[in-house]
Amino acid sequence: MSESRPAFPATAPAVRQPSLALVPRRAAATAAARELWLAAHFPRLPIEALLPAAQSVRAAAATATDDPRRTIVSCNERAARQGIRPGMGLAAALALVPGLRVEERQPAAEVALLDRLARWALQFTPVVSPEPPDAVLAEVKGSLDLFGGAMALCRRALAGLSGSGLGASLAIAPTPRAALWLARAELGMTVTRSDALPGLAARLPLSCLRWPPQTVAALGELGIRDLAGLLRLPRAEFAMRFGPELLDELDAGLGRRREPRRRHVVPERFDDRLDLPCEAATAIRLQPALGRLLANLGAFLRARACGIPGLRLDLLHRTRMPTRLRLGLARPSSDAGELQWLLSERLARCPLPAPVTALRLRTGMLLPIAPRDANLLARGSSADPEATARLLDRLRARLGRDAVFGVCPVPEHRPERAWRIAEPGGRPLPAPWPATAPPRPLWMLAEPQPFDDWQGVQVSGPERIESGWWDGHDVRRDYYVAWTRAGVRLWIFRERPPAGGWFLHGVFG
Repeated sequence: MSESRPAFPATAPAVRQPSLALVPRRAAATAAARELWLAAHFPRLPIEALLPAAQSVRAAAATATDDPRRTIVSCNERAARQGIRPGMGLAAALALVPGLRVEERQPAAEVALLDRLARWALQFTPVVSPEPPDAVLAEVKGSLDLFGGAMALCRRALAGLSGSGLGASLAIAPTPRAALWLARAELGMTVTRSDALPGLAARLPLSCLRWPPQTVAALGELGIRDLAGLLRLPRAEFAMRFGPELLDELDAGLGRRREPRRRHVVPERFDDRLDLPCEAATAIRLQPALGRLLANLGAFLRARACGIPGLRLDLLHRTRMPTRLRLGLARPSSDAGELQWLLSERLARCPLPAPVTALRLRTGMLLPIAPRDANLLARGSSADPEATARLLDRLRARLGRDAVFGVCPVPEHRPERAWRIAEPGGRPLPAPWPATAPPRPLWMLAEPQPFDDWQGVQVSGPERIESGWWDGHDVRRDYYVAWTRAGVRLWIFRERPPAGGWFLHGVFG
């Protein structure tokens, strides 16, 4: 009995056919069962690399380059429902759907999208391997318990892809090649044992192998339409006629031999560009594209379990230098939603000198961030340790970075030089004065004001300060704490020698 079950809906209904029970060697099956590979196949990747999901409400198709017939190579779901199919000529497609939106295929955009999808898959496992031109493989056996099993992992993956407007067919199998076959055939299955794979051979058409057309045509002349018929051929004769490479590929798919995969290497920094389908003259029209970039950034950071202390957004124009926005954060963050809110605030305050044609998002170095726990030791406290950092980031995004700062004391006798601007929320410095030192008011005037005519009572003093002779800002003062008749406690001083005048320097709270 084969251990295979539908794990999630496929992108197309599967055709159920009788299966054959050709069991591979036991030792190889045991070795292959140590891995489970998730394959994500993106049948519409060429058109999805050209058009965002928001623009897919209209029937659209991508055509091949350097092709006199301009053959359709991919179409969105709306076009498929109206009868457009890959391989159809452009003239026939326009006759069928006169309002069809036609885009020329861009291989560079497809490569970039596949790279982003590989980075997205790193949130499930560190072992990810792209399969150009339209699939991504990920070894997920060690991640199943973390995500609640294979079905839960696949549902989460499909939810993330559909939320980005991407259509995908997913499958899980003990070998990467078999997972690709199942995903391309849109069976949407989870197979946990290698000896169950031959039983599915009758349901896998030759098209899922992606072999050369002349090889598929030659096999069709022999009456072979699926993998089951292929497995009935004698091995030696098959290798002699079609080459040992194709036989090795079949063995790798069935778990008879190992198939090394090249792992996807994540760059150390995030750098992504998104060209806009049309020029944007207002900040609000940049929001959908900005959301896509930040979603890619969020997946990138989750895969690395890191945050960023800041980022840079370049607004690219056709005939002008880029408009550059820098966003600094109080603490490293990986929250794409919060980053979008902050950038939206900055964009609202930034006039656009010219229409924007593309966005480029870049980060600096990545910093590890500790996962937030359930606050089990807080004894009922609901305080959020990140709330202060989020508040500071939002205030700076709305008011400007220079408008929000902290103040810390420094060991200096002159009051006007006994503090400096510091990063708000930073680690407090040790107190520069002992606890027995004379008090200082919380509210200090920027410059001492003359205070010649006043009536009140002196409480304490004098506190003599003579300092600054070495830097040209010498002060010689006697400070007093005094009460006015209105009950206000002041910090005043008289310049030395005694003939000097009185000045107000601060007010106690």
